[in-house]
Amino acid sequence: MRSPVTRSSIRPYSISPLLAACVFALVQTSCEDLSRFSTNANQSYCGAITLGSAFRRGFTPGTQMRLTLDATRIDTNESPGTLWTQELRDGADPDFFHLLSASPLRPIPPLAHDVLSRADLGEGRTRTAVYSVSPNDPDAESLLAFVSFRTDGDIEVRLLRPGAEGDPSTLPEGRRPLFGLFTLHRTPGACF
Repeated sequence: MRSPVTRSSIRPYSISPLLAACVFALVQTSCEDLSRFSTNANQSYCGAITLGSAFRRGFTPGTQMRLTLDATRIDTNESPGTLWTQELRDGADPDFFHLLSASPLRPIPPLAHDVLSRADLGEGRTRTAVYSVSPNDPDAESLLAFVSFRTDGDIEVRLLRPGAEGDPSTLPEGRRPLFGLFTLHRTPGACF
């Protein structure tokens, strides 16, 4: 005959350390599975610069961005994607200016070992990765691209170039400070 179950005879549920480690690894992996952000050959992420002047320097309000992405390459030494920009310039002969044209997001290998590779830019972002990107002009300074994967499926890209010291209007265009925050949405085809 079995003895009656009493409160003192019930052992608390315990998990072996190995099982706990496996569960933790699985949760971490699934939380950072960014493959859903990959675009196929008929998709792009498209959007415009944030209009507020506090979030924009050196770009006109009508600047647009396009991104194609292979999210499986995010934590590798390969480029995970390419960026394009299109900016309508004012003047007597308005024309589109393309700072970036199919410019690869270039990984910065030493950054993978630094906390900046896991920058937390706040709630609503699953992950942020940092890349270097080169403008079309070979004499222009490179930019940093902070790519944030949002929980709503959109992507934010912050382009940053500190630029040289001095009055920006007197600096060569490729050495002027730039900052722009772009919110991109997945769309069929190319945006521009």
